[in-house]
Amino acid sequence: MPLPSKLVVFGDSNIAAVRHAYDAGLLSFEGYEVEFWGAAGPEYRHIHYNNGGLRPMKPEAKKQVLMVNGHGREVLRPDDFDVFVFYGVRLRLAEFFSAYLDLLLDPERAVSEAALARAAAQFLQERRAVRMAAMMKADGAKRIVFVYAGFPCWGVVDHAEAGGILESFPRVRDAGEALRLRLWSALTQAFDALGLELVRQPEETVVQGMFTDAAYAVAGAGESGDAIHKAPGYPAKVLEKRFGAQKAP
Repeated sequence: MPLPSKLVVFGDSNIAAVRHAYDAGLLSFEGYEVEFWGAAGPEYRHIHYNNGGLRPMKPEAKKQVLMVNGHGREVLRPDDFDVFVFYGVRLRLAEFFSAYLDLLLDPERAVSEAALARAAAQFLQERRAVRMAAMMKADGAKRIVFVYAGFPCWGVVDHAEAGGILESFPRVRDAGEALRLRLWSALTQAFDALGLELVRQPEETVVQGMFTDAAYAVAGAGESGDAIHKAPGYPAKVLEKRFGAQKAP
């Protein structure tokens, strides 16, 4: 019998939802031996690709990585796993979507697919996680899959307040699936050009133009004002088609 493939989920604080979904049986990763690796908060910023591997560069970051992993794996090297899932990793796609959905909704502007392709490529060049993944790929990693941790949740905070998406881009609420698809397509092509993969946010989880349905908000989000992190049902939904069927609770 062939040995199962090895998969690691790497990320920031958002991987907690993936871990909870996996432990609860909502996500199977069928056919894979699975590990988790990463760090939350400021310690995530101290993970760098250095000397042929992703590694924590500060003692506190190392402590978090080892706690998250639970297998004593301090470094992620390109040949350690068959599949690297970069989950969350400060990809910040809401910044790209808010700016370009607003542009696409402007009746006085016409934006070509070539322009969107250039914008997507430039946006990815500015993402540290993408640069690290490109180095891993160049050093021999077989497969690297980026998974967006989701647009901010609707109904948790007022997104029209100072600093919110709707303060700067109020008309993005009018964006429909066709406009979102144009941006997802541009981003997917930009990832493909780097030899990387992108898993899009499922359309059934999107509301109000570019927000995540409040049904996927993390527990206690209303009290904490946390519109960013998601409940385990979200990663189960976004990952099920690529890595294994979602199981009934």
